Amino acid sequence: MSERLNIIKRLLLSEKNSDRDPDDMSGRQIYAFEVDIRANKIEIKKAFIEAFNLKPETILGLNTAIMPGKPKRRGRGRMGWRPDRKKAILTVSAEIPELQQ
Repeated sequence: MSERLNIIKRLLLSEKNSDRDPDDMSGRQIYAFEVDIRANKIEIKKAFIEAFNLKPETILGLNTAIMPGKPKRRGRGRMGWRPDRKKAILTVSAEIPELQQ
């Protein structure tokens, strides 16, 4: 049970993620999270249901994408890599009160 809560790492806040159409009257809300790269969509959906006390029918969609790590300079001439990340984009039918500022 607690393993599911470790799947969700953090909320991703950016202009692209929070840019919603103000004329959209459907009531859908879109949130982006960084999740564990080893988790699949079923595990991620169960983690969202448990973490935010959602009903399964309120989740309208769940998309995932693996974001490859970028090169990073580490000193003189030495190159390293940032780690790969997995992003989950959650579409729900109503706002999640815990995520409102």
